[in-house]
Amino acid sequence: MKKVTIITPPEYEPQIVQAIGSVGVTQFKLVTGSEYEALKGTEKQQFDWSNLYSKIHSRLNELDKMGKFEIKPLKPDVEELKLFTKDPNKIVDELLDNLNHLMIRVNEKNEEKFIAGNKIVQELQSKITEKNKEYEDLRTKKEEIQVKLESVQALEPEELKKCFAVGVVKKDIIPQIEDYLKRYPDTFTKAIKFTEDEFFLFVFSSEERREWVEALFMVYNVRDIFDVLDPKDILLVLDSTKRQDAIKKYRDELKRLEGVITGEGEGKTILVEYNKAIENIKAEYDVKIKENEEKYVKEIAKIKQDQIDKLGKISYYDQLLSSYANNNVKTLRGNVISVIQGYTPEVKMPELMNAIEEVEKNVGQKFFIEVETPSKNDKVPSTPLYFKPSFLQPLWTLTSLRGWPAFNELNPGYISVFIFCLQFGLMFGDIGQGLVILLIGLVLSRKYKSGMMSKLGTLFLPMGITAIIFGILYDSFFLNEGLLFHHHSILPNPIKNPLGLMELVFTLAAIEVIFGIVLSMINQIKKKNWAGLIGEHGLGMALYVYAIYAAVGPGFTPQIGSTTINFMLAGLGLSFVEPIIHGVISGHGFGIESIGEGFGGMLMTFVEGLANLFSFLRIAAFALAHASLAEAAITLGDALGQPILGLLVMNLLALSFELVSSSVQSLRLLYYEFMGKFFTGGGESFRPFTIRKRV
Repeated sequence: MKKVTIITPPEYEPQIVQAIGSVGVTQFKLVTGSEYEALKGTEKQQFDWSNLYSKIHSRLNELDKMGKFEIKPLKPDVEELKLFTKDPNKIVDELLDNLNHLMIRVNEKNEEKFIAGNKIVQELQSKITEKNKEYEDLRTKKEEIQVKLESVQALEPEELKKCFAVGVVKKDIIPQIEDYLKRYPDTFTKAIKFTEDEFFLFVFSSEERREWVEALFMVYNVRDIFDVLDPKDILLVLDSTKRQDAIKKYRDELKRLEGVITGEGEGKTILVEYNKAIENIKAEYDVKIKENEEKYVKEIAKIKQDQIDKLGKISYYDQLLSSYANNNVKTLRGNVISVIQGYTPEVKMPELMNAIEEVEKNVGQKFFIEVETPSKNDKVPSTPLYFKPSFLQPLWTLTSLRGWPAFNELNPGYISVFIFCLQFGLMFGDIGQGLVILLIGLVLSRKYKSGMMSKLGTLFLPMGITAIIFGILYDSFFLNEGLLFHHHSILPNPIKNPLGLMELVFTLAAIEVIFGIVLSMINQIKKKNWAGLIGEHGLGMALYVYAIYAAVGPGFTPQIGSTTINFMLAGLGLSFVEPIIHGVISGHGFGIESIGEGFGGMLMTFVEGLANLFSFLRIAAFALAHASLAEAAITLGDALGQPILGLLVMNLLALSFELVSSSVQSLRLLYYEFMGKFFTGGGESFRPFTIRKRV
């Protein structure tokens, strides 16, 4: 990781920030250094950049919604940028005035477009209504013909000639009229239905009753027959021959009208023509609506074209203010210069330099750029380890759960996975169960691309592979032993030779702990902590651990000799001396405090080294527990009389409870016994600055 410092005139700062953000390779930091103390940090500056950016950005979004503007930023000249750095409020007010004026014009055009479009739609609706009325008139005519047909059919010529009076009356009025007419014995009535609710009422009586009957018809609002039938219809009724011709004529006309309305028979052509007329009207007005839309789109586009330079500058200042308002851009600004600092991975430095060189070409000026290695006091971010192939990237979680490596600390991504799976395989060695874990991992990693299930599925892949490998070495397949090598397994059988397995695990423990100490010494070199190479996290612990390992002979019998004692004392002595040397180098001198720290370091080496080594024996214990399930399966199968059922139950137990416990124990050994030797995890993740797109 490199620390990059860029010094530029304030007017070019936004362009540099945008160039850096476009490549996304730098994490900005607070500018440090005594030479920059006179400058103002972003949090102490007099302008409210967030408020200025909000004003411009919100109005630009409103304009975009009005006309879907695609605006390319246009950089103002240097003199204007200088004015902006001195008085940004003035420039922003001018920009807002221009924007408001433009928005008023665009809004006026949108209003005109709406009014014109609404007028076209109203015309369309009027024409369709007019056309529909023509069609509805057919229905009215049909109803009239229906009434006439019913009327002519209802009226008998002889009755019409003999009757004293005839009228059209509502159904519910007839009983009341008949009650009145019954008072005169020489008067009687006859009602003939011609619609659902109306009847023809014939009254037969003498001439002297005429006035009284007419008065009665008036009281009950009996309609005159001529309100329903015209005189021609009455004449037709009186002539029986013409009456039949009229009935036939009305029936034919009624049938024709019903065909028109329902689209059957001859009326089908009329209905098709009606629908075609409606479609033609709609098509005609669709063209008008489209032409209206295109007309105003062109007019708004012309407004935009007339204001293209102003819009380009507004867009530029929008991006500029976005950079100023971004809290991740921790810039120091003065009247003459702006200073930007950030961290960039060494491999990404060419991308950063190319981006800055492009800005230098555009503005015709060189910037001061300093690239240096961060000091040990800098809190430098570090990048994660990128696994290859990329689908294995979730395995990084195994390291990040323990902590994030510092930039000057060895990144143990691959090592963590290897050690974890090695320990898991030793505890859970079984070919069949390893295949099951591998298959589960394949399914989960394919189905889930993020989240905990993705990480778990990816971790199951190497866990399953190591379980299969150690299953071969243990000669175990779904708790069935001896299928491959006939009980002559490559590794010691946990049940038949537990002591041999413990000796193997103890040897691996010594190698693993010493390997962790070697990694710690590499980190001490990277941090230039030379005193740390010889103490608790260096040579002193390595000698002590080796001495303990050498003191344990075959069968875990003590083999303490002068050589092992000397190595042990040398290791403890170096652990005692390291804090004292460190105190002298750092300037604290030699005294009671450093001696106390020396005793503390020696005691930690004595206890921690011993505890770490023997803690690894849990691997043998869990391997023994796993192998014991095979014996338990046989016993359970014999007791149930179902050997296969016994194996099934024990395999399920192994793939649930024991799988979890073995994973937890392997994780504990990885994090404490191994990574605790060299990994501090006190770093922070690298979060490069990227330009936020305007939405």
